[in-house]
Amino acid sequence: MMESAPSASLRLLQRILETAPAGRVFTSQEAVVAGAELDFTPGHTYKLLTQLVDRSLLDRPRGRLYVMKPPFGGLMPVRPLVIAVHAVTPAAVSGDTALVHWGLLEQAPLHEEVVSTPARIHWGGDVRSDGADRLWHFDGSTIRFHHVRASEMFGIVTVRLDSESVVPMFDRERCLIELKSRPEPEATRWAEEILREHASDIDRARLRQYAARLEADRPRAASRRGRSAGTPALA
Repeated sequence: MMESAPSASLRLLQRILETAPAGRVFTSQEAVVAGAELDFTPGHTYKLLTQLVDRSLLDRPRGRLYVMKPPFGGLMPVRPLVIAVHAVTPAAVSGDTALVHWGLLEQAPLHEEVVSTPARIHWGGDVRSDGADRLWHFDGSTIRFHHVRASEMFGIVTVRLDSESVVPMFDRERCLIELKSRPEPEATRWAEEILREHASDIDRARLRQYAARLEADRPRAASRRGRSAGTPALA
């Protein structure tokens, strides 16, 4: 008995897994590109995406962003943090979330995941403002989109969180520079304590390079404020 050919929906999902940069997390445009390789028109691809959402095979956490649900592409649901770094571009895991991953903190003091991005987020729904940052409440998690300038998106490496989760993340040295630059009075002291405790894990030359790069890129007024505050260097 001959096996039936896979449906158009399954062919589309398989092609997306093969071609989309983030695999299980993809945009409608990435789906259209994958569909074109199967000779699907954009209209046909959009129709298939809608059907897959209606059949609960895909989640749509926000407009034009889709997430495959198990068993497509993996056995576990995609982590909210992984979805967050692909919901905006560019983006990288940062802040206390990255510090914990690198073992520089035992656990994050707040129950939220941090993602740095220069993107302007104007979503509706479960997003609220917190100064320049945006907080996204999604699937039981709180994602803090920490707003930074585009020039601050450096020191980023690809990190595997588990067998199914890969994200861009600030490296150890970039995390420490980010911590030092926070406005909280205790931030610099905290960064220096981490540096002393984990000195063997930190590349001091890279740390100085990052500090110089960030300082040179800041507006002059901000640099003057930093110097007048007597902020010590991490060296």
